[in-house]
Amino acid sequence: MKTLALVWLTLVVIACGDSSGPGPRAASVTGIAGDSQSAARGSQLAFPLSFTALDANGQPVPDVPVSWSVTPAGAATFAPPTSTTSASGVASTNVTVGAILGQITIQATVAGVSPVTYHALVLDPCEIVQPYTFGQTVNASLASTDCNRLNQGWFYDFYDLNVTPSQQNVRISMASTVFDTFIDLWRDSDGSYVAFDDDIIVGIQQNSQLDVILPPGHYIIGANSYEQQAFGAYSISATARTDAMNGCRPVWVVRGVTISDSIRVADCPDSSATPKHYDVARIVALVGTVLTINHRSTTMNPSLALYQFNPAAPVGTSRTLVASNDDSLAGTNTNAFISYTVTANPGAFFDIIIGTSAGGESGAYTLDISSSLTLSARRSEPILGRPEWWLKRSKH
Repeated sequence: MKTLALVWLTLVVIACGDSSGPGPRAASVTGIAGDSQSAARGSQLAFPLSFTALDANGQPVPDVPVSWSVTPAGAATFAPPTSTTSASGVASTNVTVGAILGQITIQATVAGVSPVTYHALVLDPCEIVQPYTFGQTVNASLASTDCNRLNQGWFYDFYDLNVTPSQQNVRISMASTVFDTFIDLWRDSDGSYVAFDDDIIVGIQQNSQLDVILPPGHYIIGANSYEQQAFGAYSISATARTDAMNGCRPVWVVRGVTISDSIRVADCPDSSATPKHYDVARIVALVGTVLTINHRSTTMNPSLALYQFNPAAPVGTSRTLVASNDDSLAGTNTNAFISYTVTANPGAFFDIIIGTSAGGESGAYTLDISSSLTLSARRSEPILGRPEWWLKRSKH
């Protein structure tokens, strides 16, 4: 996690107090390990706390009694809570932090020396983002100690996805054998919502596969589940895709991307105008913003249609046509252009249908989605509110 730090200290705590009395006693301790860690509330520190007890001659002392405690009281539990040093003089314990957020102090009480002190930082799991390397497969598990966003019962692990140095076609895959997976994606810079995916094949293949075209920047992957209170092991990865678009299956996009692809006979067939074919791009847009889309080609006559997409609607009724264009300037410019002001409140999903004017056409095209949110001066992307507005838990 971004905030995890492990400081290995080699120091000596000098004996104090009366060293007489029953049982083995230490004169000093050394090899203190596990200080200055961080963990989400309710989770175990990544590394056990440990140290080595030494006698007056600097030799390890076995069988020294050790007890572990925490301030504030109840801020952590220990396994074991008491122990004795091993034959090599080592004492250790595993620590599980509790629900108290912030800095906590842990002490090991050792016969013959001052208490050995450790520090740990307990974090809200919703503020923890795991580092992620592009191409890596992470094996992890959803648990009740993970982030419970909005206290609605869906638990999240978050991963930092860095797209660099230029626009990339990305596939984020999440799989589990014990629950129905779900992926959310946010832009890290402003918290704006980017995309989601539930099932590879709705209701049939319940692992998730999010195809998205992203400009350079940091993004936050939210690994979670379709059902509430779903826990268990999963794997997640982000890899590069060769083709930009994917026929009938929407590829998510964001403002500022430029798509270069082709209309092929293998693309999505238009049932109302055989043998037309098209690609589908999906985008999030907020009320009051303007979507400006250009579809250009030198090998075919481009056509554009913009549909508002409702993920909660039954299959076959989830799209509503809001704008379309064939020739941006009839008779002189056959490229297609749409400028649409979003009226859905506070925001909506939109499907961009990238097609041809006439049946049987195919060939390469370029699609530009303007980064500007207005028809005039550009302004910063607004932060998208929490996801209750988009009725996340639909199966469409």
